[in-house]
Amino acid sequence: MKVADICRIVEDFASLDKQESYDNSGLQVGNPEAEVSGVLICLDITESVIDEAIAKACNMVLSHHPLLFRGLKQITGRTAVERVVIKALQHGVALYSGHTNVDSVRQGVSAKMCEKLGLRPLGFLSAKSEDAGLGMIGEFDQAISEDEFLALVKKTFACASLRHSAKTGSTIKRVALCGGSGAEFLSTAIAEKADAYLTADVKYHEFSAPEGRLLLVDAGHFETEQYTKEIFYDLLSKNIATFALQISQTESNPVCYF
Repeated sequence: MKVADICRIVEDFASLDKQESYDNSGLQVGNPEAEVSGVLICLDITESVIDEAIAKACNMVLSHHPLLFRGLKQITGRTAVERVVIKALQHGVALYSGHTNVDSVRQGVSAKMCEKLGLRPLGFLSAKSEDAGLGMIGEFDQAISEDEFLALVKKTFACASLRHSAKTGSTIKRVALCGGSGAEFLSTAIAEKADAYLTADVKYHEFSAPEGRLLLVDAGHFETEQYTKEIFYDLLSKNIATFALQISQTESNPVCYF
């Protein structure tokens, strides 16, 4: 099994042409013809993740967030990104990221959020085509209270805390979701008659925008995208029967709470 074979499996699931224009998904570091001894799956590629991959004899790291978004003008080890690239090259560790292309497929990040919350997925929140879009609309079989919804979100995504808009006084049945930064789709969620919109990275003034039309909930970027690792693990394990796949145990949320 070569690096290129792993890339092909991921891209058959979520082709690179589905990524956003600003994105940099795909193979970022490494030789596509190298034989793979094991794959370590993570959300973010950090120095500790590379160290873990080396310790576990994994010579490929598969992440959700790309390490490289912009070109490097030098690789001297001055920054964390440069140090990761140097260490990966020194130890022959290939780095691959599946980011907004994985956000955009029907069984992607937001669909996984639906699954975890027990929502029945109805379709994309913001469709690009029949088989691609961002976010998801889902429904509970039975409506629940706003407090029950907030408690469910907090437990499901292991949130230290939740930020949310003023409660509407209504029950929650129809939910819009977008893993990661999704505040730009708030107006779409309102137009779709969602009772709640669950996303991350919401700015201060955006919490006033719903004006009682829905409950806006910010559960955190790491929290809402953490189960992307399960998407990758299930995808590879289904396509490669006997292969060393591991989910990173050293990775943690870079946002800390006091």
